[in-house]
Amino acid sequence: MITPSFLKPGDKVAIVSPSRFWEKNAATVAFIAWAQQQGWEVLLAPHLGSVFNQFGGTDEQRLKDIQWALENPEIKAVFSARGGYGAVRLLNELSKLDFVAVPKWWVGFSDFTVIHTLLQNQGLASIHAPMPMQWNLNDDMQSINAAKLASVLSGDAIQWNVDLENSDFLQPFHGKLIGGNLSIIYALSAAHKFDLNHGDVLLIEDLDEYLYHIDRMIQSLKISGAFTKLRALVVGSMSDMHDNVIPFGQTAHEIILSAVQEYQIPVIFNAPIGHQSVNYAVKLGMNCTFDGQVFKQA
Repeated sequence: MITPSFLKPGDKVAIVSPSRFWEKNAATVAFIAWAQQQGWEVLLAPHLGSVFNQFGGTDEQRLKDIQWALENPEIKAVFSARGGYGAVRLLNELSKLDFVAVPKWWVGFSDFTVIHTLLQNQGLASIHAPMPMQWNLNDDMQSINAAKLASVLSGDAIQWNVDLENSDFLQPFHGKLIGGNLSIIYALSAAHKFDLNHGDVLLIEDLDEYLYHIDRMIQSLKISGAFTKLRALVVGSMSDMHDNVIPFGQTAHEIILSAVQEYQIPVIFNAPIGHQSVNYAVKLGMNCTFDGQVFKQA
């Protein structure tokens, strides 16, 4: 796996919006100020702020912005402004680009899982982390999330304590961390664009889904044989789940556990990752370890 160069003061970083349209609100102003405090120069993609229905410009405009960021050798990291929906519409054209030729950090989560998966398939590490839209000054955890992201981009190691009480089958493990948003993984798997290898550690998280649909996605992964390959499963936040008038009968965590328990793979629940106030940066495509108490990445 190719690891881009870590950032240093004076480097240029860019903001693109491959999914939903971007608005320059207080959160993104705060993000730009934070990036400048790290000593980085912030560049905005040429079509950033464009609106085409719910998208951040037409498919062609969003594709051109990603290509612009990729081909500029002075840009050392690219941040997705926000999630939403739309990146999958670019996947075929993005797959034609050589991201490895000009390695740089691509940073985001949620719908950005589309691009994370493409980068992993090309052999390039990336960072699953908060996006400018999440730079909410009223969020008590934002300063911690931001500090951890700056630390990762500077080359520091990652570690955080695992919620041992609410996790299951826990034993030390080591493997390559891949994944991201469960709904995107489900969609990409159907399109044969998401591949698991034996010994991988799969990260999943999701937002605003019905519990029966969480079950559908997890059952699809099970039927595909995904859980026979995994070394471990890391479950981030499953936020704002919905149910029907007739209850599904299981929480998101119970759905996941009931599907994977026969394989007795380690399952870390409540990882500090995803659509919640606690959203720590992790490096996808790179190895991670769990020593029985602490999750780590070099």
